[in-house]
Amino acid sequence: MVPFFVDLLSFFLKTLIVILVVSIPVGLVFAAVLKSKGKKNPSTYADSKLIIRDLKSVYEKRKKSMVKALSVYDPDKKIAALDEKKKKKKKKKDKKEDKDLKIKDRQSFIENLKKLEDEGVFCPQNLYVVNFVGSTKGNEVKKLRKEIDAILDVATPKDEVIVNLTSPGGMVNSYGLCASQLARIRDRGIKLTCTVDSVAASGGYLMASVADHIVAAPFSYIGSIGVIAGIPNFRKVLDKYDVEYEQITAGKYKRTLSMLGENTQEGRKKFKEELEAIHARFKEQVQKYRPFINIDEVATGEYWLASDALKLKLVDEIATSDEYISKKVAQTYGCALQIMCARKQKRSLLSKLKQLILLKHIKSDIGKLLLSAKDDEFTGIR
Repeated sequence: MVPFFVDLLSFFLKTLIVILVVSIPVGLVFAAVLKSKGKKNPSTYADSKLIIRDLKSVYEKRKKSMVKALSVYDPDKKIAALDEKKKKKKKKKDKKEDKDLKIKDRQSFIENLKKLEDEGVFCPQNLYVVNFVGSTKGNEVKKLRKEIDAILDVATPKDEVIVNLTSPGGMVNSYGLCASQLARIRDRGIKLTCTVDSVAASGGYLMASVADHIVAAPFSYIGSIGVIAGIPNFRKVLDKYDVEYEQITAGKYKRTLSMLGENTQEGRKKFKEELEAIHARFKEQVQKYRPFINIDEVATGEYWLASDALKLKLVDEIATSDEYISKKVAQTYGCALQIMCARKQKRSLLSKLKQLILLKHIKSDIGKLLLSAKDDEFTGIR
């Protein structure tokens, strides 16, 4: 009797193992397929939101915190506390004095700005700051478009837009579109300034050249007004292994150069002509917005440090973006806002746990810890 039950148990174990061996891989494959179908394109900004920072308040808070730190940690600058009774009596009077002081400060601030304007300094009514960090593909144009749309909804020719630009260049069509987005600002008669801290080369300079004013840090790379293209050719490898490759086209120049076919001198010549045509449009664009530069001297594909680019009139001023933006914030009548477009991401497990805790009203140490954890569903802010 015992051997019978042992055999039966053995049979069930073997069956269970076979089921697990078959079902686990199938389940993993099925889950992977579902995940790939449900995965969103990370480069899309269709479901995004704008984040707006008040730069004036940011600078003000930073200054206050530094002043506070000095007064706390420097014993020579500590101010003796007033008597509590005197504080209560003076409370209402102090509030009125503070209000009058603020009005006087504002009037003095406006008078100083008007003096600067008389000296020829442009003092914007409102200032808008945008950051652009470009990749070779130039997909960031989707983000840039949304930010510029938001600015153009409210901006006027009395305002100024600063684009803090970083890009080594990339695809021609993407960066051509990026430059066109910036041209929308200038076409509306709004002053456009580009600041460059590290690099604005090739397509990056194509964008920067649209600006009324280009400000660059001393050791940033500027220029590279040229076009480059290259493809590998595996024809010799195919010949070595006796592999035939057939390519059929309709149109003489549908495919000038091929990765697998045999390239001809005629095809190479045509490909070169296409690059030269793009280079000519590039030069025209730079010359259109910066007619005072010697285009033949700078359109050689070379790049320069900003200190040398200033002599070639590729840039207008040497300064870091921090210097220029803080200066313009201090010269702005109204608001100074930084505009950022954030992409909405798939919610993480942490977010779902936090939501569950809120719904269930769980008040515990673990719950408080999870709720305090940061997990913003909007990311991709630059």
